[in-house]
Amino acid sequence: ELSRLLETVLGRAVTLLGASGGELATVDPDTGDLVIAANHNMSEDSRGTRLKAGEGAMGAVVRRGEPMMIPDYQTWEGRSGQYAAISARAVIVAPLLMGHRPVGAINVWHEDPDRTFGEADCRLVDLFGQQAAIALENARLFAAAQRERQYVEVLVENSPVAIVVLDPDHHVLSCNPAFETLYGYTREELVGRNLDDLITTEETRSQAVAFTVQASRDQAVRGLGKRRRKDGTLVDVEVLAVPVIIDGQRVAMMGLYHDVSELLEARREAEVANQTKSQFLANMSHELRTPLNAIIGYSEMLEEEAQDEGHAQYGPDLQKIRSAGRHLLSLINDVLDLSKIEAGKMDLHLESFDLREVVQTAAATVRPLVEKNGNTLRLELDDDLGEMWADVTRVRQVLLNLLSNAAKFTEQGTVTLSVRRSTGSDGDTVTASVEDTGIGMTQEQLGRLFQAFVQADSSTAARYGGTGLGLAISRRFCEMMGGDITASSTPGVGTTFTVVLPAQVRASGVGAALGDEAAVGTGTAGSALVIDDDPAARELLARMLVRDGFRVRVAASGEEGLELARAERPDAITLDVLMPGMDGWGVLQALKADPALRDIPVVMVTLTDERSLGFALGAAAYLTKPIERTELSAVLARYRLDGGERVLVVEDDADARSVLRHVLEKEGWTVAEAGNGREGLAEVAASRPALVLLDLLMPEMDGFEFLEALRGDPITSSVPVVVITGKTLTAEDRRRLNGGVERVLEKGGWDAAAVVAQVRTVVARRS
Repeated sequence: ELSRLLETVLGRAVTLLGASGGELATVDPDTGDLVIAANHNMSEDSRGTRLKAGEGAMGAVVRRGEPMMIPDYQTWEGRSGQYAAISARAVIVAPLLMGHRPVGAINVWHEDPDRTFGEADCRLVDLFGQQAAIALENARLFAAAQRERQYVEVLVENSPVAIVVLDPDHHVLSCNPAFETLYGYTREELVGRNLDDLITTEETRSQAVAFTVQASRDQAVRGLGKRRRKDGTLVDVEVLAVPVIIDGQRVAMMGLYHDVSELLEARREAEVANQTKSQFLANMSHELRTPLNAIIGYSEMLEEEAQDEGHAQYGPDLQKIRSAGRHLLSLINDVLDLSKIEAGKMDLHLESFDLREVVQTAAATVRPLVEKNGNTLRLELDDDLGEMWADVTRVRQVLLNLLSNAAKFTEQGTVTLSVRRSTGSDGDTVTASVEDTGIGMTQEQLGRLFQAFVQADSSTAARYGGTGLGLAISRRFCEMMGGDITASSTPGVGTTFTVVLPAQVRASGVGAALGDEAAVGTGTAGSALVIDDDPAARELLARMLVRDGFRVRVAASGEEGLELARAERPDAITLDVLMPGMDGWGVLQALKADPALRDIPVVMVTLTDERSLGFALGAAAYLTKPIERTELSAVLARYRLDGGERVLVVEDDADARSVLRHVLEKEGWTVAEAGNGREGLAEVAASRPALVLLDLLMPEMDGFEFLEALRGDPITSSVPVVVITGKTLTAEDRRRLNGGVERVLEKGGWDAAAVVAQVRTVVARRS
């Protein structure tokens, strides 16, 4: 006990010096006061008395850090008022020091005025002071260790995580109540037993052994699996094995087991909920786009009729209706884009493009909006912008979003788009800045700028409109391409958005481009030929095969693939199904027809996504509601080459059928209508149409079922079908449609020139 120890030290000092009495004080670390901890031969018990810092003889030596002898305490000017009645004469006072840190003071004194202390007495008191200081420090460390131990014990005992301590042979040394509760064993049943025998199953024993091996290498190991309770039931746990190292030796291992059964169940429920949400959005996109189709279609139709009949005064109002419909469509598309990104279903479609051309096109598109508010649009472009390998649609979308935002929040000012290219150690970087002289933002507003459905300020939202999705989606697109968007702003001065993107975007972590001509890889596992028209897909497959030890050649087309196959005679071929020119099936047929190549095993590989959906479906067209009039006309023009004049519209929405009938009859077609798939089949049976326009979501018999029945009949199997829907297709939808229609043109990724080019390609194929 510290108090008894200090009293012993003080008593011994007083006795050895033949003194009358003495005191020992410690420093209060919180206040700096001295507190009397022990006294000897005092007329009154002074323990607990507090002296302010610097007060009295002990306060003075603590401040000085050196011993002090006072010949006559009664005449000493520095005596404390608390010792006015003491009869001490000669006094020795020494500080208690730990290094240079004072932790207290000790004093001894004589009552006899004829007795004095010498230097030897002073050294002896200082020695006792050092012993007392050591005792104080040891006591402090012991108390701290005790508190730490108690803290850890309380923490472990009350932890909701199951904790067990094992010896090097995996026998249980101790465990906490949470561990007993998790596995159903009492502490007495566990201690001394091998833990692996108690809680591991045959399936997880190897994992437990791996944990032991890794932990024996002084590594913390984390894993997740099933463990067995005492009653035989299994529990999903996350395990953390931590080695206990003392003096460089592993003396034990601590295992932490976290019950994640509810977490896994919640994840499963979340996955189901996410699938449900995706299905809901797919259906809602159809339900929303169907009436929008009518709104936009009727407004266009009425505008044409008003113009033809001399009612030009109705034109502006009808244009406003159509404009509002298209604005609503853009909002729907934003929500669907964000949903796809969050679900991890938004893919990049990488291609090479002229960066200057894309920037100038985006500027030309947004210029009317900029000038609407009396603004000036300035372009500052580097001379050597060159080619960029990225998703051109996403890059254009980001630029348009930033430029339209700048135009919206700026009046009678300037919007500047500057783009430059720089070279660094990791390759070239493209930096695009959109600077405006608009209303600007505060730091608080900047902090929530890129949050989905959140706008910088409610007052600006009320005045300028918007959903708060554009910037969030733009940042997600940039992050998907390995870049980012940042913003800086000053209220009343303006805002600058800066986009930084790699000039060569890498798909899904694929490294630097793999040369198409070279053969790479060790060849220890054999040789392989990758035939795929998509550079990213070629690169990814090739790198995977190289890692597996194959020597790999790649071909960008079916024709090139056949040439390489004849020259190289590879051990295996991976073949993309959907390629322009000679597709995968054509290549396969040619391979099997060649006696020298027919025995080479071929793995058919295909990936379909939103943009490459047309190649998967082979559709005459895939048009998304609301239908673009020019796009529909361009698709229909192709089938007039076949001499057909009768078109069948299979659509459950009467308004949509009416709009389509108007467009088709104006193009010179004879139109038949059906409200569902069953009626559509009856119409086909009555008179074979030159073309079918097919909605997917309908009552009684939907578009999928109609298509399956149509293709199942040899008489009607060749009738071309154009899918028209507002539904966002799922993977299952694509599987059901695969091969059923002839080509797909997806709205959103195409401009007019692209649609014309695709139709020209289709016509060329048929001729």
